Amino acid sequence: MFILKLIFTMIIILILVSKKINIGLSLLLGSLSFILFNKASIFAFIGVIFQTLTDLEALNLALAVGFITILGYLMDRYHLMSRMIQSLENLLGSVKATLVLAPALIGTLLVSGGALMSCPVVNSLGERIEMSNVHRAASNLVFRHALYFIFPLSTTMIIAAQIGNYDLFEFIKLQFPLAIVFSLMGYFLYVKPYSSKTLSRELGNSVEMCFKSSKVIFQLLNFILYASPIIVSLLATLIFKLPFSIACVLGIVTSLLVHLSDQHRIRDDETFFMSLKKGLKPLMVLSVFGIMVFKNTLGLFPDLYDQMAAIVSMGIPIELIIVICTALLSFTLASIQPSVAILYPLILPMAIDEQTKLRLAMFIYTTGFVFYYISPLHLCQVLTVEYFNIDTKALYKQYRLILPFLFATMIGIYYISA
Repeated sequence: MFILKLIFTMIIILILVSKKINIGLSLLLGSLSFILFNKASIFAFIGVIFQTLTDLEALNLALAVGFITILGYLMDRYHLMSRMIQSLENLLGSVKATLVLAPALIGTLLVSGGALMSCPVVNSLGERIEMSNVHRAASNLVFRHALYFIFPLSTTMIIAAQIGNYDLFEFIKLQFPLAIVFSLMGYFLYVKPYSSKTLSRELGNSVEMCFKSSKVIFQLLNFILYASPIIVSLLATLIFKLPFSIACVLGIVTSLLVHLSDQHRIRDDETFFMSLKKGLKPLMVLSVFGIMVFKNTLGLFPDLYDQMAAIVSMGIPIELIIVICTALLSFTLASIQPSVAILYPLILPMAIDEQTKLRLAMFIYTTGFVFYYISPLHLCQVLTVEYFNIDTKALYKQYRLILPFLFATMIGIYYISA
């Protein structure tokens, strides 16, 4: 039975990842195992590899992920991100507003364990309003991860849209309320209870008002300048409909131009090409390749989809199947991607129309997110707990309201949009 063989394959993948083997390589080995379990030839596996390597969409996806990691490295290397955050604080004139937005902006760098990069910023801002350490940790994680639902340059979002074969921005529109709810709940639970002083003060005369306006304009221009690599990448995708890989290249070029125009830029022996090499994360590209190979492997066995449909026809709710499978995959592996890689090809083909496909994709993605978020292996969580020197149980208590509310919101969207 194909389903049992798939379960054995999932167990193999879980074991490999638990041994610290890259998820992409684990999925490649899982693909080979599934093919052999079904008594197919080794040449079938070679054929899937060749099919994936020659797929232009898969190539564009791999390039996009590689360029995104380079863009994140350059923005950090050239101190564009830190100055963008400083300009934002000066512009907003509010510690609380900056505390909410800073982790999200730093989260656009999309590096593994990147929450550690925003910890010092959140810690400094938290000290000003005398926020408890556990609330600083919870804020750092919530405001950073709200982007997972809507940021179009997120590698997970791009991979999901590619595997699911749906319009990314239609998916973002469906999930947009989730990002809003998650952020608002984080604000009201962790930030609002504390009092803060704004950075600005009321100014009485017109001269001071003009000076204040000029200062705001200056800070706004600064923010746009340092955020320009991200802005250019997003505009290239949203307005000009360029492929993500090309949009990220434009962002990289913009980073270099901003850096070269900076009179206070760092001066060392690292050339631009050395930075490109350091910024590229081959293992992340391998992860993308492994995911696409696994998807194509499942496509070799159309009977698998028939058996999945038969299970659903037995009366087992497909939503229950999703919850159980994402719990097994995303909680155990501390990642959304395994749930997307395995469940999207199995479940989305059963959708009767595009809207149903988007709803099922959201159910898988968000449920996978919840289990990934609470996983004890979640690297962002592990690093944040260590940085703020808090007890993990104390942090888990902060999830009691926000995650069930997030899941309930997703359920509401799922049924309302039917």
